[in-house]
Amino acid sequence: MTWSRSIALTFFITLVGLAGFTATPQQPAPKDPPKPANEVIQTFPSNDVAQTAWKVRWATAAGYGLIIQDAWFQRGPKEPWMQVLGDARLAEMFVPYHSGSPRFWDVSYNFALVTLNKEAAGPFGKLLNEPANVVHEVRDRGVMWVDTATGVRRGQKLVLWACLDAANYRYIIEYGFQDEGTVTFRVGSTGRNYSSREFEGHMHNGLWRVDVNLDGPANNSVNVMEHIETPDDPGKAKTVMRPFNKGIEGPEDWHADKFTMLNISNDKKKNIRKMSISYDVVSMRMGNARHYGQGEQCTQHDFWVTVNRKDEMYYPKVHEYAKKGTKITNADVVLWHSTPCHHEPRSEDGEFRKDDFVGTTPVNWAGFDLRPRNVSDRTPHLAY
Repeated sequence: MTWSRSIALTFFITLVGLAGFTATPQQPAPKDPPKPANEVIQTFPSNDVAQTAWKVRWATAAGYGLIIQDAWFQRGPKEPWMQVLGDARLAEMFVPYHSGSPRFWDVSYNFALVTLNKEAAGPFGKLLNEPANVVHEVRDRGVMWVDTATGVRRGQKLVLWACLDAANYRYIIEYGFQDEGTVTFRVGSTGRNYSSREFEGHMHNGLWRVDVNLDGPANNSVNVMEHIETPDDPGKAKTVMRPFNKGIEGPEDWHADKFTMLNISNDKKKNIRKMSISYDVVSMRMGNARHYGQGEQCTQHDFWVTVNRKDEMYYPKVHEYAKKGTKITNADVVLWHSTPCHHEPRSEDGEFRKDDFVGTTPVNWAGFDLRPRNVSDRTPHLAY
């Protein structure tokens, strides 16, 4: 989307927003195909002998912004590359306002990425692409672990991020690849509050589509992991692992009292303990979003899992894709995950200049982690 079109859309939604505007999700117009994949290989630690590494292929596309096309993790310097991800993207950004309108599906508007500069990249980041709209960073991520015998180990991660130019809002799309194998997915909402609705509460629902290819696309299965503790058996608790939606395509929900996680495993691939390698889906949440407008059925569950069908990319239709009821055991599975953020505007979102409230809203983050379970044979980056 060009800047002039972005201005026109802002002007249009401002006018109709005054009268009340509800957008039903529309299948995005055909987009230009993503540019050929770019590849980044990052070893860890970045300033010492390599112990682990990531190989990541990424691309950009109108509307979706920054897309991960494939990612492989290397568990040790002599280990082969192990695939973790196929196509991963922010599939939609749904923004409904409390009064019932407007209700925006921001990915479907085909916004372009913001052109970034050296200040955005920071002192250690690199600008990528032409024009420069992607940043590559290697960040210190704080303490990895503390051990009485060997001391403290700090961790690092490779970060690729870009920023979607969504009219008055900016959406930072960030993927992190940590030295011990975790992948982090984040979307940050910033920019300016919607004109004429500067103090109206609303939601920013980051809706992700992630093709998990753990050691390749075949033989992946999805389970739900829950912590169960009840007054019927006081003082005791248990962890329950069960098939996602009874082992077929469909939805599941996140429950705070059960510490709900999904577990995606490859039972054909074992570690040294003969445990299946797997990844846990660990959600970072303010709460669960439920929206009941026309065409908003996709928001009424927190997780969906389908098999990978390349023509099924549109998050607002995920409930229709799941109706096929295909088995998701030993299959090529796709995770669809809602990561909502509730934005109740505050004075820190801007300032009054005469009678107008203008300024920049600090970033509100939402997202989730894909965290390895039994992928490594020992504590990552241990010195002995």
